[in-house]
Amino acid sequence: MDAIEGIRPGLEGRLERVVEGELLTHHVGGKGTFSTPAMIGLMEITCHRSIERLLPAGHTSVGYEVHVRHLAPAAPGRTVVVTTRVAEVKGNKLKFEVECHEGDTLLGDGIHKRAVVPAMF
Repeated sequence: MDAIEGIRPGLEGRLERVVEGELLTHHVGGKGTFSTPAMIGLMEITCHRSIERLLPAGHTSVGYEVHVRHLAPAAPGRTVVVTTRVAEVKGNKLKFEVECHEGDTLLGDGIHKRAVVPAMF
């Protein structure tokens, strides 16, 4: 597949969520904290949503690689903001830079890679 028209380096995505419910892990005690799997999941969702409207008909994007650091906690009830930016496009492969903040605090950052493929389901 050639490069997807409209998906270019610099394309950004953004998602805000309140830390609650399934975004919490409780094995740390107390009321819980924002979990690493939840943070990575929000990063993946934000990447996909940022390009979804630009995908060819009958196609979707799937994640195939994640390199993320979880640097700080976020308490229940706090709002986290995930930002993504397309860093590289090679054919059907997309590389995103991802970050998650709570206020001015960087909670996590890294790289997420996705591939544009025919939708099967």
